[in-house]
Amino acid sequence: MNLGTRGALTFRLGDYNFAVRVEEAGGVLDADRLAQLPGVAEPVAGVAAFRGEMVPVVDLAGFLGIESLAPHRYALVLFRGADRFALLVPEIPRLVAGRDLREAPPEAPDPELSDLFESTLVSEDQDHYHCLNYWQIFESIIPQTAASAARDVHAKRTR
Repeated sequence: MNLGTRGALTFRLGDYNFAVRVEEAGGVLDADRLAQLPGVAEPVAGVAAFRGEMVPVVDLAGFLGIESLAPHRYALVLFRGADRFALLVPEIPRLVAGRDLREAPPEAPDPELSDLFESTLVSEDQDHYHCLNYWQIFESIIPQTAASAARDVHAKRTR
């Protein structure tokens, strides 16, 4: 089955497994290098330097209301075009090859969050990983600037 991905970076938050398609992943940072921003509330955890840019970092567990006892030690950087942000994760994400994954119907842990779930991937060892619409989450926390929104509209028109 072709899932449209070469693989997924997987991580655990609380009782749930999550996945990010490798095509959306830009790298992993040490969360100790996170800079706090004054006046910013959860789930924005701060910013981190990544390849010469400042990247906003989001506490996904806080956003989803998942209690995660493990400290967030890493930030998984996601990218889409020129846009970047990171998710706090407790461990270095594990790579699962695309050939070892199959898609299952989405299983949202909370019905109120079901519109954020894109799919559920199942690995050969029967672990279930929730793929979220991470960009929808990010844009609900940090709305696009007018210039960025105009650039996206122009890009969609030229496709």
